[in-house]
Amino acid sequence: MDQRAVIIVAGALVGMVAWQLYRNATAVTAGDENSDILSDTYDDMQNMITGWPSGSAPYQEAITAAAQASGVPVSILAWLLWKESRYNPAIIDGTKRSSVGAVGIAQFMPATAASLGVDPLDPSDAIPGAARYLATLYRSTGTWAQALAAYNWGIGNVQRKGLAAAPAETQDYYTTILAKAGFAETV
Repeated sequence: MDQRAVIIVAGALVGMVAWQLYRNATAVTAGDENSDILSDTYDDMQNMITGWPSGSAPYQEAITAAAQASGVPVSILAWLLWKESRYNPAIIDGTKRSSVGAVGIAQFMPATAASLGVDPLDPSDAIPGAARYLATLYRSTGTWAQALAAYNWGIGNVQRKGLAAAPAETQDYYTTILAKAGFAETV
């Protein structure tokens, strides 16, 4: 491909990204019912450009350090935290809690947080706790898909029932994280 063709393709990609960002910003500000879909499109574009989920900037150093210390792929930990909290400040600080009582950036259940010895509402404590917990789940299951499913559905369910029996929410959970993190693994 000659230099002019490369410039034309690059210009077209920049224009497409700018248009998608404008559409997303307009839809989200207007309260469009499709804003979640458009936000996911924005997240996908953000991932293509930087590899990081939208909203993760304040936590990227902590995520990288925790992932490296625990032997967890940085991208999987970053997208797990995105899936859990969408990096929403109200979820992270505990103002908004899940219907089952999970709290914080890693959406720990209080008993899980206590067993890990972490404060789920302190990202500097919860992020390394999530990385250690995910590493433990990986060592128990042997695959990232099963480890992520166990994070969401429970290690006992994964070991007794297997991924094929996982509820749709759990299947979406691990497949979304793996896809966004750039992993082709499904089992």
